[in-house]
Amino acid sequence: MLASLAGTVTADGTDLLGTREEAVPWLRTAGLLPDDAVISNSEHGALLRLRDALREITDARAAGTAVPDAAARLTRALADGRLVVTVTSAGKAVLASSARASYSNLVAAIAIAVAEAW
Repeated sequence: MLASLAGTVTADGTDLLGTREEAVPWLRTAGLLPDDAVISNSEHGALLRLRDALREITDARAAGTAVPDAAARLTRALADGRLVVTVTSAGKAVLASSARASYSNLVAAIAIAVAEAW
């Protein structure tokens, strides 16, 4: 999911999330947004900032370099996910979203994927 989100700007410069109208179907197909949900203009802007910071960090990790400003931007963007730690019946600690809003839940899913992948 992280690679596909980071890859929503194609090599020819096409932005698959360029508008809300383009982003919503992409997010639904990716399983990040329920079929009946939409995102606001401000959430769309936040999504693009999250995606761009994720792309910069992913590229920097691949190159073995650091990008502190992108890391700070990604950290701020992921805070919208409102994560909590829950404990399964088997005693394993896992991250989950405490948010009720669709956008916060999609950010939480991305944040959890980042935490599990990195």
